[in-house]
Amino acid sequence: MILALETATTACSAALCAADGSVVAETVALEGPAHTQRLLAGVHEVLETAAASWSDIGTIAVGLGPGAFTGLRIGVATARALAQADGRVRLAGVPTADALALALAHAPEAAAHHPLVPLIDGKRREVFAAVYARDDEGGGVHVVEGVAVVPADELSEWLLRLGDVLVGGDGAVLYRDLLPATAVIADEIPAPTAAMVGRAVACGAPGLVYGADAVLPLYGRAPDAARWTSGRSVARPAPTGGAP
Repeated sequence: MILALETATTACSAALCAADGSVVAETVALEGPAHTQRLLAGVHEVLETAAASWSDIGTIAVGLGPGAFTGLRIGVATARALAQADGRVRLAGVPTADALALALAHAPEAAAHHPLVPLIDGKRREVFAAVYARDDEGGGVHVVEGVAVVPADELSEWLLRLGDVLVGGDGAVLYRDLLPATAVIADEIPAPTAAMVGRAVACGAPGLVYGADAVLPLYGRAPDAARWTSGRSVARPAPTGGAP
């Protein structure tokens, strides 16, 4: 089974998924308390709900971001620690945007011709956005445009160039009033969740990686300290990656 974690946003979730990605048990808190209080409690909760034991877990998976720095570090560090404590299990990571895009591909509002655009709140009135398309076969997705940092005030223009799009995620919820009429919101996908991460691992999402050397946060931009030190804004799209 797959134990999945997702902490890239204010939402904190854990899920236990079967090898095919179907959800066996899930816990989701869209708002606080802090991930440090919720995450491991959520792991215990899904194991108890599923009447499963640690020996049933074959893979530990985590959403890699982009998203909030603190949340990402907590999620990735927890996944790495759990995997290190039991060398039997595999450690996997999936970009949060990829997991969201895969969920959008299976949303009721999805249509084959719609670009899929996950929108993740980046704070500072910015959104992490990427563009995906559904695969013709297999129900997967592929990347059309990688993650970019889009100011909220420019989001409408950024989306309009794509035509009719399907959007989802906490960025879509937060900036609903700024979205153009060409953007359809998948209301059932208000935030990335661990269940989406588990499904992305099972389906082989585009950015799926394995092992401690590869399972690292994808921050999407440089930290505030780097911006203050340089005295200027970081160019978009900003570099990704970093040590947990």
